Amino acid sequence: MWLVADSGSTKTEWVLFDSTGIKLQIQTSGLNPLFLSESDFKTNLFDAIPADWGSLVNKLWFYGAGCGTVGEKIKVTHWLKGTFNKAEIEVDSDLLAAARATCGTDEGVVAILGTGSNSCLFDGKSIIDQIKPLGYILGDEGSGAAMGKSLVKKLLRNEFSPKLTMAIHQDLGMGYEELIQNVYRSEWPNRFLASCSKVLHTYKNEPEIATLINEELDRFTELLQGYNSVAEINFIGSVAFYFKPFLELSLEKRSLKLGVVQKTLGESLANYHIANN
Repeated sequence: MWLVADSGSTKTEWVLFDSTGIKLQIQTSGLNPLFLSESDFKTNLFDAIPADWGSLVNKLWFYGAGCGTVGEKIKVTHWLKGTFNKAEIEVDSDLLAAARATCGTDEGVVAILGTGSNSCLFDGKSIIDQIKPLGYILGDEGSGAAMGKSLVKKLLRNEFSPKLTMAIHQDLGMGYEELIQNVYRSEWPNRFLASCSKVLHTYKNEPEIATLINEELDRFTELLQGYNSVAEINFIGSVAFYFKPFLELSLEKRSLKLGVVQKTLGESLANYHIANN
């Protein structure tokens, strides 16, 4: 039996399959090795997956945020071996997963817009160019974390109308002090900020919110011009999925064309490996 995992900072999508097709799909919390110790990673993994998978799986592809370097790939492979001791394991970045799921074996430009953001130029086999994402403090433009950060900042500085300010506070269920505590004291500030961005979809037709969404997406699509590609740009992630009309307009401003948009990619990844194993 084969297993593919697509792990972001917020959630991990697991797909159990074989050469005949998909058998089971589940979703668990994110397993980003940049934010988790070995013990936390293994505990979260053990608590998340069915007990029999460890002995059932003989091939595992783990694609994860934070798994882009050789050192992290080696480390995560070692951590996974503790559970999947009978499996052949391959670890790679969530960006390669996005490329394989949307482009298959074709060339293309691929972007991730979820809790974080990332992008690359894919030649059908490998990533040949990438604009460094830099994480939610220095980069991650257009992501849920970036949008949430912009929302919270404007909200706490009273830059929205009084009516909208009150409505957003009510939807978030938090006042000034609680928001500040969650941003600066929570274990996962990027996840918290990304969760705040969900409010933007509720009020996306409000001019103030539409402007915020456009500004954040424009920061990301401006980066995509660096690939000098006339091809369609494929997107993965909840932000791309829920704000697709805004994203398409932002790309059009830069003479870029929107391609495939998928909220998740587990099923597409499984199909890719069935076709190319």
